[in-house]
Amino acid sequence: MNYWYVARPNELFLDIDNVSKYINHARSRLQGAIECKKLDVAYIMQRSSRNSQHMHVIISLNSLMDDIEASIWEVMLHGDIYRGCCSVMRGIRRVKSPRVLISPYNHFGTIDYPPDGSVEAIVRMRDDLCDCKSKHDMKTMESCPAAKRLRGEFRAVGFFGKPSKNPCTIWPEL
Repeated sequence: MNYWYVARPNELFLDIDNVSKYINHARSRLQGAIECKKLDVAYIMQRSSRNSQHMHVIISLNSLMDDIEASIWEVMLHGDIYRGCCSVMRGIRRVKSPRVLISPYNHFGTIDYPPDGSVEAIVRMRDDLCDCKSKHDMKTMESCPAAKRLRGEFRAVGFFGKPSKNPCTIWPEL
């Protein structure tokens, strides 16, 4: 099962590939953004993806931001760059649900320890689901029921296409 999370205006979604290589730099960038007062983070929730070297992160903010700015922050914090560029394209084109995270988990959660000494469990439930068997590339998005519900006719907008295996004939070799 695939669980779909649609980014809210106070959320950043990170899909970090090669966690062992990038997580420390992602944390360093986040801490720098907090110290420079560029991001006001409320809490962070994270889960492994299907691949143990990939991680899905939801950063909840104490402020709102538009989809384009959020997509740029997601790339800066080491979210998948292709995914981020697709999100920017969908945002520019005003596609509904431009930023999504597709996870194998029905929910994300964390524990918050407010200054008053209380303890609060925070749970972020999924927004939709599908049972597609393959990766959500442009072809799968055309028939995915969750993509249809969340993005309608624009469900595959923002994809750039795969690199060609053919030699580039328009750009000469060096």
